[in-house]
Amino acid sequence: MNKRIKKKRELENRLKKAEQAVEYLLCQNNQLWYIVDEMKEINSQNTEATNNRFDQIEAEVKALKKTQKKSWFSRK
Repeated sequence: MNKRIKKKRELENRLKKAEQAVEYLLCQNNQLWYIVDEMKEINSQNTEATNNRFDQIEAEVKALKKTQKKSWFSRK
């Protein structure tokens, strides 16, 4: 009977350690998802800023092309 009790306690201790490990991993997983969400938000902000900047540059290029004088050879 002593061996059975020892085995039972051993299994209970292993189960507690496994549960603690699972709880720790779930906590770490939640932290990683939080970081991923922050990175996605930063990425979307950077994308919007870059797109706005390219739109400004395209507008400037269009304005320059309109005001640019045509060369003498291309005039007809």
